[in-house]
Amino acid sequence: MSNPGTILDATAVGDLLPQKPPLLLVDRVTRFSPGVHPEVEAGFSISVEHPVLVGHFPGRPVWPGSYTIEGLAQTCALAGMLGIDRPALALAERDSQPPVMVAAVKVKLLQPVVPPALLVYRAIHTHAVGQIHRFNVEALCSGIPVAAGSLDVVVFGWSG
Repeated sequence: MSNPGTILDATAVGDLLPQKPPLLLVDRVTRFSPGVHPEVEAGFSISVEHPVLVGHFPGRPVWPGSYTIEGLAQTCALAGMLGIDRPALALAERDSQPPVMVAAVKVKLLQPVVPPALLVYRAIHTHAVGQIHRFNVEALCSGIPVAAGSLDVVVFGWSG
């Protein structure tokens, strides 16, 4: 069952992205604006039971910043997949290679994320050079920015 305002729920996101739990770090897409510069807003509910928190850190769980960055990259992949003219599911099923590869990460971690929490990811496509697409990205928790910067990614099959 999806939340109000959800345009893709966890099942649909899981069908699109090659990552699977515990490394599937997007469980909903709440906004998508298509066009030359697509924008996506997605989210991920962090439970205190998430497997990574057993070791990061015992008795004082802190969401790893690298997982926040991975969630942002998965959001960029969704922007590319949803921005393709043909159905994204058909593309995901047809292609044997992953839909996204991160080429450069320029993201600053601003605040720790302590579960339980809802991470909100935002990705805005700014431009492309060949197959490399730049996205301005940010992650928020309770409306407070926890990460911000840019990701350069290759989204296979997307001409942008």
